[in-house]
Amino acid sequence: MLAALILLVLLVTPAAAAAQAPPTAQTPPPPPKTRETPGQAPGAEFDLRTPPSPTIPSAPQILFPVQVPPPEAGRPTQTFEFHPLLGFSEEYSDNFNRSVSNHRDNFRTMVSPGMNVLLDSAFLSGSATYTISGFYDSFVDDFGYFNTFSGQLSWQAARYLKLLAAAGLNQSDQPEQADSLGLQVNRRRFTTANALVGAEWNIDPVTLKPYYRVSFFNQEEGPETLTNQLGGIGSLSIAQIHTLTLGYEYVVSDTSAVSGPKTQSHIVGNQFTGSFSRDLSIRTTAGISGSYAFRTQDLRLPDADTDFTLWSGSVFVNYAVTNTVLLRANVGVSQLSNERTDRDPIVTTNSSLSYWFGHAVATIGVDRGYAETFLGGENQGVVLTTGGRASLTYYFSPLLNLTGNVGYRENEFTGIGGIATPVAGNRSPTRTDKVLNGGLRLSYQIVRWLGAGLEYYYSRTDSSDVRGDVVENRVKLSLNGTF
Repeated sequence: MLAALILLVLLVTPAAAAAQAPPTAQTPPPPPKTRETPGQAPGAEFDLRTPPSPTIPSAPQILFPVQVPPPEAGRPTQTFEFHPLLGFSEEYSDNFNRSVSNHRDNFRTMVSPGMNVLLDSAFLSGSATYTISGFYDSFVDDFGYFNTFSGQLSWQAARYLKLLAAAGLNQSDQPEQADSLGLQVNRRRFTTANALVGAEWNIDPVTLKPYYRVSFFNQEEGPETLTNQLGGIGSLSIAQIHTLTLGYEYVVSDTSAVSGPKTQSHIVGNQFTGSFSRDLSIRTTAGISGSYAFRTQDLRLPDADTDFTLWSGSVFVNYAVTNTVLLRANVGVSQLSNERTDRDPIVTTNSSLSYWFGHAVATIGVDRGYAETFLGGENQGVVLTTGGRASLTYYFSPLLNLTGNVGYRENEFTGIGGIATPVAGNRSPTRTDKVLNGGLRLSYQIVRWLGAGLEYYYSRTDSSDVRGDVVENRVKLSLNGTF
C-alpha cells in the first residue's frame, strides 16, 4: 500500500517532477549506428558470422530487483564511477505455494539497496553490480533476503591479446528465474553462480579464444550441481569474406544426492564444433555448422555407467539493417542416442526476427532442439524443448514505454543424463511439461534518478507429474532509484 501511495503521488504531480533536474531519456530500442564492416551486424550486439548454438541454452539469467541504468555514451571522465541503487517493490501473487488447488495469496514487500561500479583505466575496463534484497512474505509471515551480483573485467594486455573475466550470482525463489526454459514447477529458494575466465588472441587472419567456465546450482531440498567446462574456439579468415571456425570443450559435471548415494551423478564429456560461413554482403552472412558430443555418466551404482552422444548440423543466415530489421535464421537436424536406444533425428532451429517501426520494436522467435541442462544450472538431464515467443515494446516518449510478451514451450524430459528430480512430491525421471506465460510492463522515468514500474505476469504449467494445471498471476509495483 505504501508503494502504491508513493507512486500515485509522483504520477499525478508532474509539475513538481518537472521542477527538478530534467530526466535522462531511456536507451532507445535501436542500437547506435556504427561503421559497417563485413561480418559485423550494423549497430547490433552480435557478430553476423557467429553460428547458432548446437543445443538450446537452459542456464538461468541474472535479473536484478533494481533497474540498472545503461552506461553513458563515451568513456567516463573518472577511473571509477559509483552509482548507489535503491529499489522498493510490492508484489502480489494469487498462488504463492504453486499448487493445483488450495491457492494461497501472498504480498511480498521488498527493499533492495545496492551499488553499480564502472571502471575505465587505459587498457582496463569493467563493471560490477550488487544488490541485497530484504523482503517480508505475508503468507509465511517471515522475513528473508536474496543476493544478486554480476561483474565483468576486460584487460587489453597487448595489441593482439585481450584477457576477460566475468562472474555472477543470483538467489531467488521465482520458478521462471531458475532456468530459461520453464523447467521449474515448484517455488523453492535456489542459488545459482557462475564464473568465466578467457582470452582473445588475434593475429590476422587467426583468432583464438580459450576459456574456462564454472557454474553452480543449489536448490532448497533438492540436488546440487557443479559443472566445469574447459575449451577453446579458433577461427580462420579466408579471403576476408570466408570464416572457418573450430571448437573443442571438455566438461565435468557432478550432481550430489537428494538422499543417499543412489541418486548421485558424475558426467564427463567432450564436444567438437565446426562451422564455415561466407559474407554474402555487408549485411548478410550465410553458413553451415555442426557438432558432435559424447558423454559418460556414472550414477554411483554397480554397472550404471551410461554413454550417450548428441550430434547436430544446420545451415544458417544472419541479416541486419541498422535500426530496421535483425534476423537470425537457421534450420538443421539433431539426434540423441545412448547404449539402449537411438532416438529418431529431429528438426532443429533457434531463429528470431526483430523489426523496428515508428516508436515500436517487435520480436518473434522459435526454437526446437535438445538442452543439456547440466551445463549451466540444475541437472535435469537432456531435455527436448520446443518453444515460441513474441514481444512488443512501444515508446510513447523517451520517458514512458510499455512492453508486452507471450511465450509457449513444451519440454520432454528424455531421462538421459539426469537424475530423478522431485516435482510436487513425485520423482519421475521422465516427464512432459507444457508452459504458457506472458506479461505486461509499464515503465516511467519520473525524474533523472527515479523510475517507476508496474508489471503483470501470468504463468500456466501443465506437467505429467502433476494432476492439473499450476496457474499463477502476479502484479508488481516498483520504484527504482539510481544516484
